[in-house]
Amino acid sequence: MTLLGEAVYERAYYYCAACRAGDFPTDEEFGLERRQTPGAREVITLMGVLEPFEEGAHAVLPRLSGMNVSPSTVQRTTEAEGRRLAQRRAQGATFGPQTPWRWHRDAQGRTVAYTGLDATGVRQQGPHGEKADGRMPWVGTVFNPQPAHEKRRRQRIWDSRYVSGVMGLPEIGAQLRRECQAVGVAQADVVIALTDGGNGLEDCLIDALGGVAREMVFILDFWHVTEHLQEFANLFLADDKQRKKQMTAWCHRLKHAGGQAVLKTLESLNLARAAPAVRESHRQLLGYFRGNLHRMNYPQYVANGWHIGSGKIESACKSVVGGRLKGPGMRWHEPGTTALCQLRSLYKSQPACWQHYWKRTVAT
Repeated sequence: MTLLGEAVYERAYYYCAACRAGDFPTDEEFGLERRQTPGAREVITLMGVLEPFEEGAHAVLPRLSGMNVSPSTVQRTTEAEGRRLAQRRAQGATFGPQTPWRWHRDAQGRTVAYTGLDATGVRQQGPHGEKADGRMPWVGTVFNPQPAHEKRRRQRIWDSRYVSGVMGLPEIGAQLRRECQAVGVAQADVVIALTDGGNGLEDCLIDALGGVAREMVFILDFWHVTEHLQEFANLFLADDKQRKKQMTAWCHRLKHAGGQAVLKTLESLNLARAAPAVRESHRQLLGYFRGNLHRMNYPQYVANGWHIGSGKIESACKSVVGGRLKGPGMRWHEPGTTALCQLRSLYKSQPACWQHYWKRTVAT
């Protein structure tokens, strides 16, 4: 006799003497796994996604659901479900409504979709409990923000979908592509690819959205550029007041005249008598600008009402990954890292995505 919710059912047990294994066929019929109903598995997994395993098992689950399970059960259930989700996504599955979003319009009246991609570090633990080199899970997103040129008293929650995990750029790009297709990116007039200057990000998004987007525009995160300017200014100008004044002028020129104008200003600097460290920093800064000029037409972006800061994807790295995997003293194994990242990305996406996944889980 086994409890399933509040119902009681009898089940037959079959034992194979040859392989010394037992089987409960009725468990499979009801979707039971390790004596857990799908509903119980969802609750346990949700707790593992939101809270540290031990705290979730001892402090939260009993109060919210009356369930008493061990921290190891919460971890085992959560990571197993994360691996199952990762496998389904790797096979091409998406979860959530296959319904095109109502893309917002820019200042020119064109509908605009946004994508972003970045990586964030997660500390790892070796097989015998020793520290190991950290890993960098990717976080990709497609989102539909309020246009930057519109001023509203109340900003509604943005439509967002995420993908995440420790994998290669081609794989995360393929998963992001499927999410973009699911929300109708192909129906937007313009797709904005907004990232920092990380190696390979632009090429990955080109591959991910090639043949899907009608038109793609790449924008280099404005604040990423200012950080590079600040690094050079810290070496170039010793006086704090003068450095702040120069940074204000450079940033204003960058936003209102564009990257080409700032590049000309930087090229005109006379550093013949500067220290070697200053000249090297200047050389690197010029290379950074020259390699990214095609993504620095900020006056045009602002005029179009487009967002020029990658705060959305940086926030995603914190909320999807950091909010659960970067707690005090936390260290992970790579399989557990990807399992949690996959589940967190699903949970942080539209609420319908999580609900759809579990309906599909029960159905299969």
